[in-house]
Amino acid sequence: MQPTSKRISHFLASGRDAQLRHYAKQHHAADVAAAITRLRPEDILKVIETVGNSMAFEIFGHLEPDTQKACLEFAEPGRVIHFFEALSPDEQVDLLKSLDDERKENFLDLLKASERDDLMQLVKFEEGTAGSAMTTEFFALQPETTTTEALDYIKKRSEEAETIYTLYIIDKNEKLVGVASLKELVLAKPDTTLRQIMNPNVINVTLMEDVEVVAKKIAKYDLLAMPVVNSQRQLRGIITVDDVIDIIEEEVTEDIYAMGAAGSPIDYLGSSVFNISRKRITWLFILVLSEFVAGWVLEIFKDELQAIVQLIFFIPILNSSGGNAGTQASTVIVRGLSTGELTTSLFLKVLWKEMRVGFMVGILLGFFAGSRAYFVGMGSPQNSLKLAFTVCFTMILVVTIAKSMGAVLPMFFQKLKLDPAIMSGPLIASISDIFTLITYLSLAKYVFGI
Repeated sequence: MQPTSKRISHFLASGRDAQLRHYAKQHHAADVAAAITRLRPEDILKVIETVGNSMAFEIFGHLEPDTQKACLEFAEPGRVIHFFEALSPDEQVDLLKSLDDERKENFLDLLKASERDDLMQLVKFEEGTAGSAMTTEFFALQPETTTTEALDYIKKRSEEAETIYTLYIIDKNEKLVGVASLKELVLAKPDTTLRQIMNPNVINVTLMEDVEVVAKKIAKYDLLAMPVVNSQRQLRGIITVDDVIDIIEEEVTEDIYAMGAAGSPIDYLGSSVFNISRKRITWLFILVLSEFVAGWVLEIFKDELQAIVQLIFFIPILNSSGGNAGTQASTVIVRGLSTGELTTSLFLKVLWKEMRVGFMVGILLGFFAGSRAYFVGMGSPQNSLKLAFTVCFTMILVVTIAKSMGAVLPMFFQKLKLDPAIMSGPLIASISDIFTLITYLSLAKYVFGI
């Protein structure tokens, strides 16, 4: 069974520390962290301190960044500095950036000079770059080191590195010249040097590369960690696969929020109704304004709608078909841009393909909708045929254009260095609604000669 916050709160309230320690040790640190994350900061700290030993550091490490921040802000720095120090440098940097200047200085003052200097270097990197996500805790030795010496080094200092499975080889100037796995070290003969077993073709990234690029490279080459080098190819840090998973999760979350026009990601349960409303209202206002434009179009064509009431029956189906078609295309294109399968250089190829897909789908939907329009009842076969033609042709045109628009706009946003996910979902649908109404009612006015 998973640990529950109710059970843990009961142990705290009754002062049953021994039972709390026993209960926590029966579960994984990540599960305990999930159970206590909604407690007050003082209660979270009490749980962690009561559990004690190395598990306390693991629990704190598994807490959400916002919860970690709340704990650091609640307690005196001297009380929680050891929890802060147990985090990896990249996690420490993220926490420091979220603290106010005074508290940040208080924590830095309690750190060793070498640790403080490392953190200050990492803090300088812009958010979203490889430099901001890397850790400086890794193993690096020179080429002439023997495998026996390397293994002894790893055994003695295993707690100083984020991962022990990859060893980086650097020259006297700290330039990255090779990489070797722990498996290669173990299987090699004792007197073998690292130069003899290392792979000189090291996949790496630079300090200022985007973290999305790092994630794609790690996935492509099946790496456990990615070395980060400066412009002189000097090794400055590594980004481990668990950090990449966090990066991917954050990027996917941002894309999902953007595609739903829900603002930026937030701690849903930890946020007030006011804050959630404030995050969402901006895009809703924009979408409402776009629908005002759609209403204005209807107002312009009110005489045509009064003359042929049957036109109104097909506005919902045409609007929804256009919006759905555009959303389908934009979803595929945004995903392709995200994974690297598509790039802005493929703009014309993607546009041509979506135009053909839209035309083919539009013909099928148009025939279906036009058939339905023919039997609505216009008083004469000639008028019924005109309505069927109007609905059918509009459907073909709208679906084709919507598919094309759903492909073009995300790629255009990507070219402008903006999030392509913004141009999807509700926004595409709103733009499509306006285009659909203008096309449909203009065509109806021409066909019926109103």
